[in-house]
Amino acid sequence: MVEESFRDIPDFYDDLDKTYDNIWSLLTIGKAKSKSEMHQGYIATVNKDYPSIRTVVLRHVNKETNTISFHTDIRSNKVNELKDNDMISMLFYDHGKKIQIKVSGVAEINHKNDKAQEAWANTRSFSKKCYIVEVAPGTHSDTPVSGYLPEHEKDLPSEDILNKGYDNFALVEIKIESMEWLYLHRHGHRRALFKLNNEKLTKEWLTP
Repeated sequence: MVEESFRDIPDFYDDLDKTYDNIWSLLTIGKAKSKSEMHQGYIATVNKDYPSIRTVVLRHVNKETNTISFHTDIRSNKVNELKDNDMISMLFYDHGKKIQIKVSGVAEINHKNDKAQEAWANTRSFSKKCYIVEVAPGTHSDTPVSGYLPEHEKDLPSEDILNKGYDNFALVEIKIESMEWLYLHRHGHRRALFKLNNEKLTKEWLTP
């Protein structure tokens, strides 16, 4: 009976190395598959008045460079906040797997450089449309508004018009300094912390 009750315990349950690999595997899948629960995450930045949090799409994952990234409008409040304080955290949660991942590090804003240009080239047309809005995201409006010109409301503009959005496009890359992992399980939760300092990785268990 004891063996039967523990059959559902994954191989990473008591293994820090496998847990670390599992984090990167989930993030990589999240980047590649839009239906993955890790495809979207919540980024937290520091506002002068209070912490600020919002949802973004995970766009790039690189275990070799310890980086993940997302796209945003260079005119957005999150970019202004990161210019003042480049410390950032990003939170993911997979309800099915009951795994939470918190990534913290330093944000690098890429705008009209090689990284941004490459990311823009690999961005789909319907996503590029987000960046042709006339005014900055978060601008006050007296009426409900999309930000698009009337002729762009329903239809996808031509590539020439979409590419004008490149001026507003930014790739924010997070250089990871720590990753915190939480796994919820009926036999006992597991929590771990991974720190990446000067390319050196340290691993430790935490009490959930």
